[in-house]
Amino acid sequence: MKGINLGGWFVLEGWMNRPLFKQVRSTCKDETCFTLEFPDSKKALLEHHNHWIEKEDIIWLKNQGFDLVRIPVPWWFLGEGGYHRSVEILDEKLRMINDLGMDFMIDLHTAPGCQNGFDNGGIEGVLTWHLDQANIDKTTEICVALMKRYDHLEHFHSIELLNEPFVSIDLDIIYKFYLDTYHELRKINQKRLIVFHDAFRIHAWKDFFTSNDLEHVALDTHMYQCFSKEDHALDLEGHLAKAKQRFKIIDEIQSFVPLIIGEWSLGLHLNLEDLIENDVLKSYYDAQLEGMKNAYATIFWSYKINSQTHAGWNFRQLIEKDIL
Repeated sequence: MKGINLGGWFVLEGWMNRPLFKQVRSTCKDETCFTLEFPDSKKALLEHHNHWIEKEDIIWLKNQGFDLVRIPVPWWFLGEGGYHRSVEILDEKLRMINDLGMDFMIDLHTAPGCQNGFDNGGIEGVLTWHLDQANIDKTTEICVALMKRYDHLEHFHSIELLNEPFVSIDLDIIYKFYLDTYHELRKINQKRLIVFHDAFRIHAWKDFFTSNDLEHVALDTHMYQCFSKEDHALDLEGHLAKAKQRFKIIDEIQSFVPLIIGEWSLGLHLNLEDLIENDVLKSYYDAQLEGMKNAYATIFWSYKINSQTHAGWNFRQLIEKDIL
């Protein structure tokens, strides 16, 4: 499947939503900070949720050949924990996407206590989800609520139980959370695809999938080459070679479970002074598609970004500038 993320919509990230975050201090990068510091945050979020993605955007994506959108949603979509409620607009937008015939994945992108300490986890610098069973139980409850609420929609393709639980969290905690939540969701729907993020440990899942009785499931991994020191050391040829070799790990994992590349981009940590940026982006795009062609699904991050920078992450801009 060819998919794209509708990032920066129901879960704010400062780097993706620069105009909104001009209203708050420069170190404020996540939705928790935005909600607390911007006096009219409720009105601003209402406007943003209504207009960030509209009917014309989904039609445009369908015309580009996409057949799946991954939609990050927050644990507070019902307005809990001091956050602003977004469920009514989420209802409306999912009906719109469904009526247009676009399959969608609901991706629980944040969790109580935060599962990764990232801005995309809702509150940067906090990582306490796994330290309190009440947080974990609440996360299961939210997944159940999402499944029940949207189960009637024909194009509800899949649900991802939790985005990017951090590498430092004990895998036994994550395994148990996944299994408990899987069984709760199967009481509602026996066939909808349930997706588990690999918690940044892609080689740790064979026993989990082969020793448990799981049906209609997939593993999600995120393939970026711009964050680690090892990737920073690569030149362009090194990046292209690494991207083309992705098929090895994809084929290995898919010997026991379908693999989704739930996030990837054209972001690179390169000095482009001596390179033509557009040519670099095109060649890196092609190399990644070649390396990932056997994956069950590839889902680009992201559809659009409200910023003049980060060209390699903004698919709409890449198309409109004729780079892709």
